[in-house]
Amino acid sequence: MRKKIFVTRQGGIGDVILATPILAELKKLYPDWYITLLVFPNAVEIIKGLPFIDEVFVYNKENVSFLDLWKKMHGYDIALYLDLAYRPAMIGFLAGIPVRVGIEHKRKFWLSRKIKWQEYMDHTYEPYVLGDIVKEGLGINISHENLNRLYIASANETDCYDLDAKLSQNGIKTSEKYIVSSPTTAFYLKNWPLDSWNELYRRLYQNYGIKTVIFWSGNLNYNWDTEAVVDLWGQLNLRQVGELIKDACLLVNSCSLPIHIAAAMETPSVVLYGFTDSRRWAPRERCQIVSLNLPCSPCDGYHGSTCTDPKCMDGMSVDMVYDSCARVIIDLKV
Repeated sequence: MRKKIFVTRQGGIGDVILATPILAELKKLYPDWYITLLVFPNAVEIIKGLPFIDEVFVYNKENVSFLDLWKKMHGYDIALYLDLAYRPAMIGFLAGIPVRVGIEHKRKFWLSRKIKWQEYMDHTYEPYVLGDIVKEGLGINISHENLNRLYIASANETDCYDLDAKLSQNGIKTSEKYIVSSPTTAFYLKNWPLDSWNELYRRLYQNYGIKTVIFWSGNLNYNWDTEAVVDLWGQLNLRQVGELIKDACLLVNSCSLPIHIAAAMETPSVVLYGFTDSRRWAPRERCQIVSLNLPCSPCDGYHGSTCTDPKCMDGMSVDMVYDSCARVIIDLKV
C-alpha cells in the first residue's frame, strides 16, 4: 500500500523554502510516497505546483478547526514536523499516525521519535538541521549537496508577460542586465539605512551602468535616485518576484526571504548580516556575506534580541557592500 507522509512547516515563506530540499529528496528516494505539506496561507503561492509535493494543506487556525485537522491527518503513516508547533503534533497523535518525528520542544509526549534540540542547530544552515532531523527520525541520509538546492514554483505565462511589461515600461529591455534588491525587511534590526541603499544603487549604476530594481509588498516612500533605481515596490506577486530574481545578474539584500528565492533561482547574492547568523541562514552557494563581525552579533539566537541600537547594520559602510557587489559583477563579466 502507498505510504502517506504528512509534513508540517509553519512559519515564514523563507522557512518553507528552506524545507523544500527535504521534500524533493524524499520524493526522489520514495516516488510512491504521497507527500502532503501543511503551511500557512502566506506560503501557498510560492510552493503550489512543485512536482514533489502531492498536496498542499493550507492551515489557518481561524478557518481550520481541531476536528478538520484531525480528519485530514487521519490515515497517514508518518508525520514529519519540520517546525516547533504544538497543535499538529498533538492531533497527529490523536489521529493515530504511528510514526511521528520532530524536535521535542514542548511536545515530546506527542512524538514517537523525539529529537533533542542541540546548540549546534542554532549555528548550522537550516536545511542541514532539517536533514539531521530526517536522518535521526527516519534513518534517511540526505547529502549537504542536495540540501543546498532550494525550490520555488514557477511563474505562469500571464505573470511573466506582466513582469516583462513592467520592466519595459521602466526602461529595462529584454535580456538587459539588472540588479535586484528589497531594501527593507519585516524586522528593523535587519535593516540597513535607506540612504545607504540609495548611495549603493547610485554607485553601481554610475560605475557599471546597471540599474537596480527594488521590490516588495506594501508601501515604501523614499526619494530614490531615478537614474539608478527602477521602483516596482508593491507591484509584483511572489511568483513574479521569483522570476525577477531569476533573470537578475545579482541580488543585494539584508537577510530576508529574497535571499532564499535567489538561492532557489541560482542567482548570485550579496547579503548583509548583523542581527542574524549567516551560518544558519545564508545560502551555501553563490553568496557573498558582508558583516562587521561585532562581538555582540549575531544576536537573534533562539529567543530573539532586545537590542535597540543595531550598530552591526547602521555602522556598515557603503564601501563594504559596494566592494562585494563589484567582485561579483567582475567575476560574472557583466
